[in-house]
Amino acid sequence: MTITEAQLDLRRAYVGAGPGVMISGLVWAITAWALHSRGTGTGFALLFFGGMLIYPLSKTVCRLVFRRDNESAENPLGMSILEGTLAMIGGLFAAYLFLGPAPEMVFPLAAIAVGTHYFLFKTAYGERLFWLLALIITAIGVGDIYIALMHGWTAPLVAATELVFGLVLTVRATAASKSADANAG
Repeated sequence: MTITEAQLDLRRAYVGAGPGVMISGLVWAITAWALHSRGTGTGFALLFFGGMLIYPLSKTVCRLVFRRDNESAENPLGMSILEGTLAMIGGLFAAYLFLGPAPEMVFPLAAIAVGTHYFLFKTAYGERLFWLLALIITAIGVGDIYIALMHGWTAPLVAATELVFGLVLTVRATAASKSADANAG
């Protein structure tokens, strides 16, 4: 399997990663609500544990809603997503360490961890739009650290960004799938 074939296979199986990005956006939206109504600790707990549900929920949506089969067992890029996710979890753990001494840093650092993990998705899915998504989410986190006007806005901004990008990725992937089906038929 070539890299191009592996990327195509992942885009097909995961609907361009759009559903997963949208589900992540919903987790960030719930986190934003919890952060502002229940505090940093509850918000972070929801982000962390809700984040664990992103993959199984997106897999379920891809199967039930979009009728997509799993990626090929021979796909060499399948594990790269897991590897990037493990690195992101390391970044989230680092953010967790700030809960006590500097809680205002928790969500900017979490955004940086999530944002930077999306850079790998360009290679896995063959979609340059992931570089822009990664850049925007990372910039939101960095901006919240250095720009006072952004303090407290990280979670809702990441949520909105992921929801928009997730929708765009899903629409692009379903349009590409319909085009491929029309060309095959």
